[in-house]
Amino acid sequence: MRQTTVEPVFGQIKQGRGLRQFLLRGLEKVRSSWRFDCAVHNLIKLFRAGMCVRLEGVRA
Repeated sequence: MRQTTVEPVFGQIKQGRGLRQFLLRGLEKVRSSWRFDCAVHNLIKLFRAGMCVRLEGVRA
């Protein structure tokens, strides 16, 4: 299996989403916040990929 690095994802979430520090206290709340931010990151990637596919289909 090919190995990849996940460091760019952390940079994108920190820089692009403005997540420099957690605003909540407690490990459970921080984990929930981190999971939410990761889910948003993944949904945006899926949305952008879907839009590209649709646009290519319209042009053809």
